[in-house]
Amino acid sequence: MTYVQYPYATLVALGQNLTTISDKLESDHRGAVDCEGLSDEHGDIRGAIEDFRGEWKTSLLDLMSNVDKWGQLSGQIGQMVEQFDNDLGTALRPGDG
Repeated sequence: MTYVQYPYATLVALGQNLTTISDKLESDHRGAVDCEGLSDEHGDIRGAIEDFRGEWKTSLLDLMSNVDKWGQLSGQIGQMVEQFDNDLGTALRPGDG
């Protein structure tokens, strides 16, 4: 088994950065709804674009959700491990208790 150590602050910062990315993806995708410039004669093109947009939106929503979940998890792990190490260090300090 391989063990890897990351500074707590790195895990917390990673969590914050992933949450920021998720928020940015959400705000950027909101404007992608108009399909201007196509006439009624371009119904096939309009339909293909709408189909693509539907698939893209589903994929983007999955991505945003997963990035946000990983961000929250990373931050929570960093905070939890830091608290555990602090508590353990306090409990093992000579003369405390």
